[in-house]
Amino acid sequence: MGLKRIPLAVMGLSLVCTPLAVPPTALAQEKEPPAIDPLLAPYASTKDSARLPDGRWMHLVCMGQGSPTVILTTGANSWGIAWSKVQPAIAAKTRVCAWDRAGFGLSTGVPKPQTVDQTTTDLQAVLAAGRIDGPYVVVGASMGGWESLLLKDRMPSKVVGMVLVDPSFPEQNQRQDRVYSPALKAWDDSHLPPFLSVWRKCAAALRAGTLRPGAPDPDRCLSAPKPPPTYPPELAAALDKARAERTPEIRAATLEGMLAGAELNAINSKVTIKPNRNYGNMPLIVLTAQQVGGVPGIPADLQPDAALMTAEWRKGHKELAALSTRGEDRIIEGAPHDIASAKPQVVIDAIDQVVGEVRASRPR
Repeated sequence: MGLKRIPLAVMGLSLVCTPLAVPPTALAQEKEPPAIDPLLAPYASTKDSARLPDGRWMHLVCMGQGSPTVILTTGANSWGIAWSKVQPAIAAKTRVCAWDRAGFGLSTGVPKPQTVDQTTTDLQAVLAAGRIDGPYVVVGASMGGWESLLLKDRMPSKVVGMVLVDPSFPEQNQRQDRVYSPALKAWDDSHLPPFLSVWRKCAAALRAGTLRPGAPDPDRCLSAPKPPPTYPPELAAALDKARAERTPEIRAATLEGMLAGAELNAINSKVTIKPNRNYGNMPLIVLTAQQVGGVPGIPADLQPDAALMTAEWRKGHKELAALSTRGEDRIIEGAPHDIASAKPQVVIDAIDQVVGEVRASRPR
């Protein structure tokens, strides 16, 4: 996910995209390489990828058979492998597809950072080009929650169920700004990751045209980062190929999108406002992460300030659950923001329940 109006220690920066966007100087080194993760192998395949009318290729990984089709949408700065612990289990019961936003994973990039209005338009185009017919159960994590809401707004009869995984919510930034204390903001600003400055330099040089093959590259912006040791060779090769095909303009836009997380999310928070949303009795589950013992990393004297931010987050999730008469807001104790990686079974169970309820409600 990107920077939000919530403490970085709570939300963090998702670096799943690092094989394509982050200079090697920003990567942490493992002391002992872990074993290759076989669950990641399917995300190297492009057999399901869809070509959009504008010529872009959007990476899509589908598994299983059956209806409804589950559509998996990650948080910002992430891509399909974020669902690697969830998707195979869902595929045992129904068809499930994960997609990559423009510029992430194996999807073609775009020259400018995108708002959720634009990424949701891409998602609609992916579903059409990939001939993925509804009905859909949409599953959105973090920023993917905004896209899930917009997809339901635009395709009300096709979206028949929803699972939101610690999701973003309408007017999020504006609401959290009202309880974002100066002291907490100062602490956040003083703890920004140091590699952000590297990203800024790289993006500026790419835009200016001063960074090109053969020219000095002290920050190694153009160097191919070493993929995580858990990646199968075929996935590493696919990512290297996708990265090599990206123009300097596209690479700059990807970095700029991550750097402009707060600004983009302020727009996204407004774009998704719709006062009259009503999902009737559509199956809907919201999963809310709850760290035990306060917010990790935040000093004790700032914990009350952080608690106000967390309370606003909780309130937003309750409002999302209330969109349906069958809506549930489940508090996942001890879970970080990335619930799908830390507690995948919780997400699997929620999706299974919604799929089951959708099937049970169909006319025989």
